[in-house]
Amino acid sequence: MAITYGLPQMMAPIWFVLRIITRNTTPSQMDWQATSSIKYKLPVKMSGLVQIAGSHAINGDGMRINSILIFFTAIMLAFQPVSGKNESRVKYNEKSDIPVFYYDVIAYPIETRDSVRLEVTIKVPFDAVQFIKKGRIFVAKYEISIMLFDKDEAKVASKIWRQELSTESFEETNSQELFDVNKVVFKVLPNKLFLTIGVLDLDTKKSSFRKKTIDASDFYRKGITLSNIRIIEQEFQTKEGETEDIESVEGTITNSKLEFQASFDVLSDGGKGKIDYSIKDMKNAVLFSESLNDSFKQGVSKRKLTINRSDLGFSKYRLEITVTIGEEKVSNECVFQLRWLGMSKLIDNLDNAIEQLRYIASSKEIKAMQKAKPEEKKDKFVNFWKSRDPTPGTNENEIMNEYYKRVMYSNEHFSGFLEGWKTDMGMVFILFGPPSDIERHPFEIQSKPYEIWYYYEVNRTFVFVDQSGFGDYRLLTPYYENIYERY
Repeated sequence: MAITYGLPQMMAPIWFVLRIITRNTTPSQMDWQATSSIKYKLPVKMSGLVQIAGSHAINGDGMRINSILIFFTAIMLAFQPVSGKNESRVKYNEKSDIPVFYYDVIAYPIETRDSVRLEVTIKVPFDAVQFIKKGRIFVAKYEISIMLFDKDEAKVASKIWRQELSTESFEETNSQELFDVNKVVFKVLPNKLFLTIGVLDLDTKKSSFRKKTIDASDFYRKGITLSNIRIIEQEFQTKEGETEDIESVEGTITNSKLEFQASFDVLSDGGKGKIDYSIKDMKNAVLFSESLNDSFKQGVSKRKLTINRSDLGFSKYRLEITVTIGEEKVSNECVFQLRWLGMSKLIDNLDNAIEQLRYIASSKEIKAMQKAKPEEKKDKFVNFWKSRDPTPGTNENEIMNEYYKRVMYSNEHFSGFLEGWKTDMGMVFILFGPPSDIERHPFEIQSKPYEIWYYYEVNRTFVFVDQSGFGDYRLLTPYYENIYERY
């Protein structure tokens, strides 16, 4: 069962809280029955320090009705386009306040073969939510929604709960290196399911949503079942001498170690076999492969591969794993990506990131980056953003993070014939952020469908018209002030 990863993750910090919300159900019983919170302290030297206080989960009976209504109203609004635009020399200092988050979904086999264990991990950067000063500390509150539907759009399972974060440091409230990690476990029938995850900032009421299709209908069709693959950035030893993993959400690896690991479960009747794995680029060219003899027990066998990354550069890759036992074999793959420290976590391809600069960089600057050799290309890109960093004394480049956050949002909400960031709505949104107000006219008798975006603070209005009738909204009056020279 393949899982596609969309967004990069945060660098793992020294301390974080991992809340695991378990669900003790049978496949036919879909109510939440138990909630537990587990705190992990990671004694490893890394790039940040997280201190989270007062976090708690609220089950359905404890959730206020108005909070639920707000959240589900946000869900309905989330799938309507929202955005904004500016001139080519816009002063780029407005935050969009869209709560970016990262997530993974891993499907694990169960020995009875009558259900699947879905493990959903959600990672929310501190920078993604609004902190409010209360006395000597800063506090942020947000809600997480997870919903699973079957092919008939009937709800299979759902969970909404509230998180609270606090810190004494103002700098930490704007950090993308500190994050809140939550893990939820579902036990579901092996069917095709549709997952929706949402994060709602309880202060700003801004929300963001991610969707995924999970097809587990053929999960047990073979004698061997292979789980999805989980990427592990590194291991560490606890004070008790136990080994714990720092998991990579969405397969992003940011540390400087030359090795990482991949873990997976194998359900079988047992026997001698082998594990074949290969690393490919995104064009499916094989870069490395290895075959390992192995022996599997009856039931679920847990495996972990150590993979050398010294010859891999900044890019996305595919990891394919094939398990063979006797005459039967099964395969699965995942996408992972390597990145540099100090780079925005929303950048997964340097060439694409350079092309996406066209709204704020000159054509000369972009061409210089594109024609440069790989290492020089990286340096030119980093220097471009360093010169615009509002806080050069910190590890964060808030302008870079905000810019690519808007690119990501545009791709998720305005894509059609073109990638979302290339559309007129995407351009406006990237340069101006969310509009102050939106007028939507989708069913006018006397005119084509159109939208009006208002930006009160900068006294601007943008009109988008769907001339084709297929949702391809374009500016009624093209914006000429040098910006189209960069296409």
